[in-house]
Amino acid sequence: MNFLFSYVKYSEASFPMTGQYTALLLLTSVIWVLLWFGYRQNKINDEIKKKEKEDRINAKVKRRKKLESLYPSRKKTV
Repeated sequence: MNFLFSYVKYSEASFPMTGQYTALLLLTSVIWVLLWFGYRQNKINDEIKKKEKEDRINAKVKRRKKLESLYPSRKKTV
């Protein structure tokens, strides 16, 4: 079994963290953080717009009910 894995040289299995890889890691990290901030802000804006829409709908319903109470409908009795 040792013969199958004998070709691997563990001394060469290192990953040199050069300046380019460090810059790439930093850039991708910054992009992920900015995407997360954008997602969070978009979610907050969606919640605000949903609440405003519900408030507008509730205001329309209240106005309609108030108008209906001022002008009651005439019911015909047969």
